[in-house]
Amino acid sequence: MKMKPAFINSFQIGDNEIRVNKLIDSLPVGIILHGPGTEILFSNQTALDILGLTEDEIYQRTSFHPEWSFIHEDGTAFEGITHPVSRAIATKKPVYNFVMGVYRSDTKDKVWLLVNAEPQLDEEGDVLEVICSFSDITRYKNAEEELQWLYQKLEVRALELSTSNAELERFAYVATHDLQEPLRIVCSFLQLLEKKYENQLDEQAYEYINFAIEGSNRMKKLLKDLLEFTKVSSNKEEPVLTDLNLVVKETCLLLENEIKAADAEIIIPDLPVINVHTQMMGMLFENLIGNALKYKSCKKPVIQIDYKEEENKYMFSVSDNGIGIDPKYSERIFVLFKRLHNDNYAYEGTGLGLAICKKIVERHGGNIWVESEEGEGSTFHFTIARHQNQAL
Repeated sequence: MKMKPAFINSFQIGDNEIRVNKLIDSLPVGIILHGPGTEILFSNQTALDILGLTEDEIYQRTSFHPEWSFIHEDGTAFEGITHPVSRAIATKKPVYNFVMGVYRSDTKDKVWLLVNAEPQLDEEGDVLEVICSFSDITRYKNAEEELQWLYQKLEVRALELSTSNAELERFAYVATHDLQEPLRIVCSFLQLLEKKYENQLDEQAYEYINFAIEGSNRMKKLLKDLLEFTKVSSNKEEPVLTDLNLVVKETCLLLENEIKAADAEIIIPDLPVINVHTQMMGMLFENLIGNALKYKSCKKPVIQIDYKEEENKYMFSVSDNGIGIDPKYSERIFVLFKRLHNDNYAYEGTGLGLAICKKIVERHGGNIWVESEEGEGSTFHFTIARHQNQAL
């Protein structure tokens, strides 16, 4: 028979005394009243349902009952003395939010409980009884374990990808670096061949040699750009405060011959000092301004740089009045080796410039995109995150 807990034995509302069983059975949490020896004196129906026990099976059980099968969060079993009720009796202090697992007697499945145990003391400070309340958190615990498993799986996958990427970057670097020397030898011997046998070669032979030299030079340029791409991917240097005015000024000096040859006008506003990778930003502006010069129209080239500050990022743009780009290619141009002008190499390039730009911007926590129409010029927009300690 259940015993009414002493502390609510006289609980009343108005003139009507509420039966303890009905009141406590309606609670959504399990309630068990333990005596000073951890023996169970009372339980509500919710507790019986959670534990899979009948009233007769649970009455007078203690925390040391041999049929209890308690486990810690790590799955290891523990003794009854470590039960939160036993701890509350031993310390005379409440135990809150104790997570424990227990195997149900009827179905043998595992139930996870979030347990509180509050000792009730008599006038002399001795434990009179302990109110143990608990909730079934099995669903949340299983979800937590599933998330933990997925997280561990993701960590393993991330490590595999990181290792694979590092190996690919190393391979690309070594391959492109080591191929430079054979190409140099090929070009040198072709030039020696042309010089030594200049009186014995016909026009077609000279044409073949020139084709071979041009092909070798294009390969050298491609390898050089591949090296730049792998350097951007593998660079682990910290960002520093960088005056972009100086970066753009140095970029224009590097492109001075091209700017003069095209009689181009470069419009540059007062740019900010921001926390970035200086060398990468130089490569970024060099590629964007260089492309604007390369793909000029019959009009005098005008290239304008703009920027504005937003809450968490800087927004930049590089605009030109060149030949423009068909909008259907606005994403393709940022993919490795995807060139839009392959016919007779009318425009020199390897198809890596904008891929390098995209990689640089992404390393700085931003995005890059283009707005353009054929014959109407192009505007390349890119963003740079304000806080680079997470971006790079």
